[in-house]
Amino acid sequence: MKVTKADLLPLKAVLLYISIGVSLSFFGSIEYYEYDKLSVFLYIASFLILFTLGYLRGAIAPSKPRTQDRSSQKLFNNILFWVKLCIFIMFIVQLITLITSVASGGLNLSISKMGEAYANSYDGYVRGTGNISFTFLIQTLTYMPYLVSLILGVFYYKHLPKKYKIMLFFVYISIVLIETIGHGKQKQFGDLLIFLLTTWLLKNNLSVKKIRKKIIRKVSFFALLGASGLVFILSFRYIFLNIDTNNINEKLNSSIQFNTDHWIFTVFPDSIAFPLTVFSGYLSQGYYGLSLALQQPFEWTYFVGNSYSMSVLLNRYFNLPVDFHDTYPYRTSLVTSWDDTKWSTVFTWYAGDFTFIGTLLFFSLVAFFYAKVWHEAYKYKNPISIILFSMLTIALLYIPANNQLMHTPGSVIAVFIFIILWLLKHKKYNIHAY
Repeated sequence: MKVTKADLLPLKAVLLYISIGVSLSFFGSIEYYEYDKLSVFLYIASFLILFTLGYLRGAIAPSKPRTQDRSSQKLFNNILFWVKLCIFIMFIVQLITLITSVASGGLNLSISKMGEAYANSYDGYVRGTGNISFTFLIQTLTYMPYLVSLILGVFYYKHLPKKYKIMLFFVYISIVLIETIGHGKQKQFGDLLIFLLTTWLLKNNLSVKKIRKKIIRKVSFFALLGASGLVFILSFRYIFLNIDTNNINEKLNSSIQFNTDHWIFTVFPDSIAFPLTVFSGYLSQGYYGLSLALQQPFEWTYFVGNSYSMSVLLNRYFNLPVDFHDTYPYRTSLVTSWDDTKWSTVFTWYAGDFTFIGTLLFFSLVAFFYAKVWHEAYKYKNPISIILFSMLTIALLYIPANNQLMHTPGSVIAVFIFIILWLLKHKKYNIHAY
């Protein structure tokens, strides 16, 4: 089947995004000590090639549409039922969470104190020592309703009754209040932004050139606006810690240095150049961690090392021989100054399970699947594929950081359940009848 320009949109975005991150790590305003750029260049180049080949193979053989019949409306009503149920569940969960947070007096509601709130939320935390709390269990059990409501709730927004629209709006706002402002966290804000942008993208007819170009421009604009919001949130952390251009190199890891002689500090004032440099570190520092991990010997992590939380749970509660201390990020931290809490790309997390070369092949399969769910999402508005496309997009955006997709038990469960649903039911929903 002929591959269209609309089919290739996600592939182009991933290639551009990864290339920018690697380029920033090579030529940006942050310098990394004894950075083996050649090994990273060869590894990422191999990744980009294999990812492209896998994606093109998936795009060439997309899923076929189902013939529309009388059951289409029934199918749509069934989808809407589950979306409304998930919105209601998340409304109750978020309402209780917000009330208890305010009542306890521990919720920050001041934007200017987001940095302090973030520091307080991790005060005294030691990695690998957390316990399973009631809140943790609720978050795990409601992660699937969380995804369905935030993704499909927006996608089917115009079909929702007014009360569900209000509840969905409350869920979005409460997440920002509790997680972003209340705890100073960026991740949830970033996830919401991705959900909104991907559903907005998918609601349009991308097969039409004029519409596609117009939507791409708008999505790009709001993505940059969202990135600016992330920089804004990040800036409060440094303000709270009294860190700026003058003392940043005294506070940083010994392997990192801000190069204040870089052109960005010449072109822009410190008030702009500093936060831009900090943000560039989010896109680039993981590749330095990757260069260090590539020098370490292989140690098998039993196919669960890619998920920090699952390896901890299986080791602690089931006494299985899996331990996050065997992962590349942790073992790298033992022989370098690069702490295991710092980023080293998603590849280091999977390498303990599949080897570094095997990880490249694994991501070629991911690309194949990514192409298929994208085609079904934009062409047929398949609800299962829309969710999986959004989840995979988040996973790919976190490539420079870690394995965010499999980081929590809730997300691990959601990934497997939605993949099983896709394998069993995706053809049933490949019809643009809603």
